Amino acid sequence: MRKHLGVLAVAAALLGPTLAAVPAVAAPAAPTAAAPAARTDVVVTSFDGTPIHTNFFPATGLAAGQQAPTVMVGPGFGLPGGRLPVTSTSTLIGSIGIAPLREAGYNVVTWDPRGFGLSGGEAYVNNPAYEGRDGSALIDYIAAQPEASLDAPGDPVLGMAGASYGGGIQFVLASQDQRVDAITPTIAWNDLTTSLYKAGSFKSGWGALLCAEGTALGQLGSLVGNQGALAAPVRKACREGLTYPNQLSAESIAYFESLTPESMFTSITAPTLIIQGTADTLFTLDEATRNYRLISSTGTPTKMLQFCGGHGLCNSTAGPDRITPAVLNWFSKYLRNQPVDTGAAFEFIDQHGVTRAAPGYPEATGSLAGSGRGSMLLSPAAVSGAVVAAAVAPVAVNVPITSPAVTTSVFGAPQLTLTYRGSARQGSTHVYAQIIDKARASLVLGNQVTPVPLVLDGKEHTVTLPLEEVSYTVTSASRLVLQVTPATSVYALPKATALTTFNASVTVPTVAAYPAVP
Repeated sequence: MRKHLGVLAVAAALLGPTLAAVPAVAAPAAPTAAAPAARTDVVVTSFDGTPIHTNFFPATGLAAGQQAPTVMVGPGFGLPGGRLPVTSTSTLIGSIGIAPLREAGYNVVTWDPRGFGLSGGEAYVNNPAYEGRDGSALIDYIAAQPEASLDAPGDPVLGMAGASYGGGIQFVLASQDQRVDAITPTIAWNDLTTSLYKAGSFKSGWGALLCAEGTALGQLGSLVGNQGALAAPVRKACREGLTYPNQLSAESIAYFESLTPESMFTSITAPTLIIQGTADTLFTLDEATRNYRLISSTGTPTKMLQFCGGHGLCNSTAGPDRITPAVLNWFSKYLRNQPVDTGAAFEFIDQHGVTRAAPGYPEATGSLAGSGRGSMLLSPAAVSGAVVAAAVAPVAVNVPITSPAVTTSVFGAPQLTLTYRGSARQGSTHVYAQIIDKARASLVLGNQVTPVPLVLDGKEHTVTLPLEEVSYTVTSASRLVLQVTPATSVYALPKATALTTFNASVTVPTVAAYPAVP
């Protein structure tokens, strides 16, 4: 090109007067390439021929021929993938919106998981052999899009976001497809047996909602041509959990345990930002703690961000939106390789909306304690709580917990030791333990309640176990009380009726005064 320009310059010098007399001719205007457009309901065919309906939204402002990193955003259980590119972040659920991602310069891909929306197949609940392989097919599709930045041919620069079901799939896909570069799983689980069937008590409140939603939305999908159904092992577990005697079979337990073995988490090398709700009564803080510890144990960059929300209702102060900036910072660092400060490795929030930063999981430096005894009639009629949240129990053995002399942070799993004696024909049942603050209108810490298994054979027994994790600031004016109650609507109603005596002791962990996050 420069050679041709030199020739023209020489000609102009030699023939200047002649050229000046020649009328100028404008060069034809180059056609303007259209900006990339969104593609909705593209059918991606998975490994077994199942059609997965997929949506691709280019980054905002992306010009024709430009590329950007891509973020896959999965939906909740039973739901289709997002088709509205203007959705914002939900601070209640904790899920970043499509719009903030696109505005930050990321392509966004959403999809209808198998069995839901317009996609075919049956839902196996994020089974690596099904939904996991669907995810790999989606990555193949992303790698072929002209707007997608690539690390290598067939390997897009790729992050993942999404809450609940859309959070769980991130662990699955990141563990088995190394093309995933960073994940931000939100309000997800470690093990469905411990989250839905803790200590052998079926979480009937959430279980009924999830089974009904999966079934109804699957049937709705069948009206528009997809198979739309829960897979056989999932249907089996729903029947078992929701009908008398509300017990999962060994087969169902084994199935759900097989979906998320510890080896899945320890094989994840993609930097992981775990976002979990303190008021989440479906996938409680303990589920996220196990994920955090397993993934970080291998040296994978891992961060925990807690907020007041999730599956449940925040009964405290939620605080500002930290989710959007945290996710965007995470992707800036690990997708764009920018020198971004992603903050402390562990951030937890109290009931006043104050977030504190720690270098890792906050270890106990002290404790508050309480002990007491009492008797009560165990009866399914003595139920307390809402469908998905604990509430103060009118029938309970109440054990006061000492108040601190100075303000301190309660964080972690309280430890309960319960010595009891009772007799019932059924032989075994559960009671339920929760901690309330009588100084705050009997607020239940985190809305959390924990099942405690009992053997009622007329003999004295002792059981020691951790309660659900809580995050709470206590003062000298706090009036924490352990409640041991016969029944809660969060779990299936117990079948036994028996007069039972209890001797209970509890220790509540307190942690150092970590700095507040501005």
